[in-house]
Amino acid sequence: MPDKTLEKAALEQYLAGGRNEKAVMTQVTNGKNAMPAFGGRLSEDDIANVASYVIATSEAGWD
Repeated sequence: MPDKTLEKAALEQYLAGGRNEKAVMTQVTNGKNAMPAFGGRLSEDDIANVASYVIATSEAGWD
């Protein structure tokens, strides 16, 4: 498992389906490994906002 980071390469490796908003939304909704599922706790809009943030942050080079 890659380090906890939003680097593009780490997201590509960790996310099923690659580094895109749909894959992030699936991850946030269903969880994976140590990350819990948030599908029952966040609205679809909240999950979409998280996905947008993750992709935008990885594009900006935040690690």
